[in-house]
Amino acid sequence: MKVGFLSDKNGFRAPLHPDSLQKYDKTQLFVEKDIFKNLDLTANDYKKLKVLNKTSLKQMDVVCFVDSVDIGVIKTLKSDARVVGLFDPKIKKEIKKLRPDVSLYDFFQLPRISRAQNLDALSSQANLLGYSSVLRASLETSNVIPMMTTAAGNISPAKVLILGIGVAGLQAIATAKRLGARVWGYDVRADVKDQVESLGAKFVEASSTSQDGVYARELTKKEESELKKALAKQVIESDIVLTFAQIPGKKAPLLIDKKTVSKMKKNSVIVDLAAATGGNCELTKVGKVVQKDGVKIVGETDILKNVKHAATKLYSENIRNLIKLLEENPEDEIFVEMSQND
Repeated sequence: MKVGFLSDKNGFRAPLHPDSLQKYDKTQLFVEKDIFKNLDLTANDYKKLKVLNKTSLKQMDVVCFVDSVDIGVIKTLKSDARVVGLFDPKIKKEIKKLRPDVSLYDFFQLPRISRAQNLDALSSQANLLGYSSVLRASLETSNVIPMMTTAAGNISPAKVLILGIGVAGLQAIATAKRLGARVWGYDVRADVKDQVESLGAKFVEASSTSQDGVYARELTKKEESELKKALAKQVIESDIVLTFAQIPGKKAPLLIDKKTVSKMKKNSVIVDLAAATGGNCELTKVGKVVQKDGVKIVGETDILKNVKHAATKLYSENIRNLIKLLEENPEDEIFVEMSQND
């Protein structure tokens, strides 16, 4: 099987990491010459890799990318080729219209079953996002996170609030606890309380509305308004707030309004990890750090850039496991699920 790896030209990761190379046996690997540019490495140092260019691209059985792919690349692929990545819905529709013969294996469509866990790129990246978000917040506050006792006096531990308890939220709780913070967590889903408390954090009892399921559903305007009011007290008392609340395919719920921000302590920090889908904070600006009433609101969408090597390594392994399964059983139901249209 011939597999091509595309550079993440506008990003910071790669679909292939050098550590994965030795784990490929019979697979022929083709890469663009700048595949490792984001990692400050060069592909010329790895003899196993062949050059992916306009000629060799036409021979690929599988093409892998991170989260952006050029339509021009898709046009040149051979019939029945497979494309693997984190697809933007709009680009995905364009590709299906242009090349209906090409199979698109979208990690967003990966089935939630146990044997697909080693393919789960969303979870591997979310795990690192939770970790990195705490570190990002620590850089914005001029206070320290753990309690410190000195001859000059004591410094109290930071109060950290995590809103939205999925894979990223749980890792954020664990990381904040390891750094010595006092941590609270909240999610609208009913089964999350035990998970929050199992990590040593306290669960915020903020709403009588609870949900079941893997993903949260969209709130009504009334529910959203009631939740904002219920969470306001905890937000105001916190030094750091990390928000991860998102609804698949929908605008992110608004959990922190500007009135609440105005009552927060000076030097408090909000890191809004839902910025790309509308934001959980009313004052969030996508891709920017803004300051309002002494509070910093981080709306950056490239938080993972701070751990780009680790992010690439895990994503590369997700792809390698997928390629291995594809070689063993190309008709596996996992691929049927991943190639379904939204």
